[in-house]
Amino acid sequence: MTLGYPPAWTSLRYPWVRAELQDSLAELSDPVETAKWLQPDPKGLVIGIEEQFHFFFDDHDFDARAIGYSLFDEAEVAAIATVKEAMLAIHRTNKTGDDRYFLNHPLWPSVANAAATALVLFNARGVISE
Repeated sequence: MTLGYPPAWTSLRYPWVRAELQDSLAELSDPVETAKWLQPDPKGLVIGIEEQFHFFFDDHDFDARAIGYSLFDEAEVAAIATVKEAMLAIHRTNKTGDDRYFLNHPLWPSVANAAATALVLFNARGVISE
């Protein structure tokens, strides 16, 4: 399988990180995908809120320093900051919350909505093709 990055991404140093980011945003914004967090994965893959936290907070910052690497501009930085803040708002209420805790939290729709809004912005600059 070869990934084809959109022509608009040629200026990015790490387009594969952007592709991963779009996948994460798509997962966070899709209730069908997040519902899978509550089921054992037949392939043995680990999915869930903990992996999302690692991606957004441990693996990457997605701040202004990411412009030119995986993000294009300040609008994208702001969109990701909104997603991260929505995730943190729930995390502050229970630092050991599991997937079920997050998905049932009254603030979860703000995470899903922020991710959906960011995804629209990111997809406007192209999506990968296989």
